[in-house]
Amino acid sequence: MFEERKKKPMKIRKLLRILHRDLGYFIVGMTIVYALSGIFLNHRHDFNPDYNIIIEDFRFPVQEDGIYGADDIRSILSELPHEMTYKKHYTNNEGYIKVFIESGEAVLDPETGEGRFQFLQRRPLIFEMNKLHKATLGTVWKWVSDLMAVILLFVAISGLFLLKGKRGLTRWGWWLTLAGFIVPLIFAILYI
Repeated sequence: MFEERKKKPMKIRKLLRILHRDLGYFIVGMTIVYALSGIFLNHRHDFNPDYNIIIEDFRFPVQEDGIYGADDIRSILSELPHEMTYKKHYTNNEGYIKVFIESGEAVLDPETGEGRFQFLQRRPLIFEMNKLHKATLGTVWKWVSDLMAVILLFVAISGLFLLKGKRGLTRWGWWLTLAGFIVPLIFAILYI
C-alpha cells in the first residue's frame, strides 16, 4: 500500500550551508574577542594594551627623626587613593626612600614629605581578551584556540561555495577573493 520512499542524499551545497551557518554562530563570540584584542595588540606601540601606567605625586606627614619602618610606610600607602601592596623598602644614597609595591614602586622624600608612586594597573576586560588572543593560558586553551582557527578556515572556505550565479565564486566572488589575497601580499612584498 505505502511505497517506501527513498531518501535523497543531501546535496553538498546544502550541507555546506548548514555547517557554515551553525559553526558560524558557534564562533561569533570568540571572533569578536579575537577581533577586538587584535586591534588593541596592533596598537601596542602606541599604548600599553594590557596595563594603564598610573603615576601620581602625593604628600605625607614628615617624621621628626626621619626614620621610616615598614609599618610607617604601610600607613603612608594606606592613605593614598589606590590600593597598594607593600613589599619592602630601602633608603638610597640620595636619602630617598624607595618602596617596592605590587606592580610598581613609590619614592618618598623624608625631608619634604613629597612622594611619587607609579604602578601598572590591568585594563579591565582588555587584559583578559589579550591573554586569550595570545593563547598564553596553557595547553587546553591553545587547543581550543586552534579548533576555533580551523572552524574559521572552514567558514571562510565554505562561504566561497554557497552562492551561485553572477554573485558566486566563479564570477564576482573570484575577483573579491583574489583582492583579499593581493592586499596582504602587497604589504608583505613592500615591508618584509
